Amino acid sequence: MITKILFEQTIIMFLLMLLGYVLARVGMLTEQGSRDLSNVLLYAVIPCVILRSYMTEYSAEKLRALGLSAVVAVIAFVVTIAVAWLCCGVRRRVENFSIAFGNAGFIGIPLVTAVFGAEAAFYVVAFSTLLNFLQWTYGIVIISGKKETINLRMVFVNPVFLSMTAGLVLFLFQPPLPEVVTGIIGYIADANTLLAMVVLGYYLSGVELRGLFARRSLYIVSALRLLAVPLLTVLAFLPFPFARGQVALITLVAAATPVASSTAIFAQKFGQDYRQAVSYVCLSTVLSIVTLPLVMLFAERLLG
Repeated sequence: MITKILFEQTIIMFLLMLLGYVLARVGMLTEQGSRDLSNVLLYAVIPCVILRSYMTEYSAEKLRALGLSAVVAVIAFVVTIAVAWLCCGVRRRVENFSIAFGNAGFIGIPLVTAVFGAEAAFYVVAFSTLLNFLQWTYGIVIISGKKETINLRMVFVNPVFLSMTAGLVLFLFQPPLPEVVTGIIGYIADANTLLAMVVLGYYLSGVELRGLFARRSLYIVSALRLLAVPLLTVLAFLPFPFARGQVALITLVAAATPVASSTAIFAQKFGQDYRQAVSYVCLSTVLSIVTLPLVMLFAERLLG
């Protein structure tokens, strides 16, 4: 059942991405427009998605599951970073970053909420927070080759971390919120899937499609990111009795997402091959339409 819903949602997300691609190709979505939409996503929409996921009735069981999701996320990242390092090391910095970090924010959260319900974002926040922490510490060192580029301020002063902190306060102390406030948060959060896919569609419009599907290296990185990482993550979960059920499956959806769109941003910022990074993002996003349902079909049988 989960696999069927996931397949339907990936098709919907692909069609929305195609909308962004068409809008860009006909000149209705510009580079500046895509940057503006990215900022809206990062600073308004994703924080509201996180806040909404925490606006739920407190229970000790939910708090325990939240802590469990953090532990499961750590296991997932140990596998991911190990695969990226063993396959690329520091010889291929962009490829290492691409394999290590998936698009948990733009794709993982929309998929999780579509498949498991809006409250399920509550359990993927730990993964997203750890993702941000690792990108701005380990990830920066990998892609730049310089330890001094680590920006701890960005680890703790970013929309994901701040909204998670505010969400925890809401969850633990249960302050009454006016319906107007909860309604606004809900409306903004609902824009997540549409805006994220339109932005990715713009990225795709900037890549020569013939070259995108003809380069062997792109398929290797995509296969490692979309198949090797999630399948090895499933196997890593098996020895742990707590890494079962819905929390593990939610974490796996986030772990199985395509190359993070931030890869292109980091590559450009630190003097790496920006266009190559965009190609990894685009091809892996297109291929994830097939790989995500297949991975979840496998995972459901072992972890469900």
